Amino acid sequence: MAEEIRISRDFIEKELPSAPPLYVSVYLMTLACGGSSAVIAEKLGALESDVLRAWAYWKDRGFLQKTAAEPAAKPKTGSIAELATKKPLPASSRPDYAPAELAEYMKHQEVRRLFESASKKLGKFLSQQDMSLLFSFHDWLALPIDVIDLLISYCVSNGHHGMRYIEKVALGWAEEGIDTAEKAAEYIELRKTGFRVVLRAFGQGNRMPVAAEESYIKKWLKEYGLPLELVQTACERTVLQTGKPSFPYADSILRQWRDAGVKTSADIAALDEAFAAKKAGNAQKSSEQKPAGEAPRKKPAPRQNKFINYTQSEWDFAEIERLGREE
Repeated sequence: MAEEIRISRDFIEKELPSAPPLYVSVYLMTLACGGSSAVIAEKLGALESDVLRAWAYWKDRGFLQKTAAEPAAKPKTGSIAELATKKPLPASSRPDYAPAELAEYMKHQEVRRLFESASKKLGKFLSQQDMSLLFSFHDWLALPIDVIDLLISYCVSNGHHGMRYIEKVALGWAEEGIDTAEKAAEYIELRKTGFRVVLRAFGQGNRMPVAAEESYIKKWLKEYGLPLELVQTACERTVLQTGKPSFPYADSILRQWRDAGVKTSADIAALDEAFAAKKAGNAQKSSEQKPAGEAPRKKPAPRQNKFINYTQSEWDFAEIERLGREE
């Protein structure tokens, strides 16, 4: 963080009176510590998208050229069906809506119901900024109204009522293509059940997975198409065989099961039996390959020396050989 910030008198007299207070705070915080929009938002307790819009504002004014985002694009009014098919705007361009624009959109029953539902779930009256943010998820990120409603329910059920957190989840859903109620329900179930089951099987059920671990779990359940109970079994076997949680080791087990067409616990049992039978057969075959009538080899008699009167278990054999050579 900079120890000292220099601001010209001209900037103070001409820019500060007309700039929104939050934008001024963003400008000063950016000069002071820099960092990403998420860092600035965290320090100011603001929405990350508001930080991006502030940077766009200062870019237009000739400041913060290296960090400012492109200015926000205003949406066109239209039917709710037309808005639902819009291409998502870049993450740095979340629109802001004037009260008159929101009033126009609220003529659509779906939008009005979304705001009413959000108000009840969040336990507060929505401000103009709150409604602007929520509607942007539909207009900007192209998330359907019912998906946004599920998103709010999901956040609230996890104890998160803040709009900054809700915005981050919305951005994540948009990036992952969660654009139907079915995909949203699958995502929620995976987070609430799948992740916790896997980590509990690894003996780490008191946390959520990091990004790399989350990728493994999604691959097992979606790409491999394996039931959660089989994933759990593979994770438990990993700990038993290695003594520690290992996502790559569990992945090797699950990949083999997928290639073998395993779908149930019975399939695993059959695979285990086949492996045990093959192992036993190989051992029997190795025993039968010895020439007929060949007497078993006898171990050579121990070398006679002055140490022979001691039991072998009391000596290091390498040391005995060394002493023998010194005679």
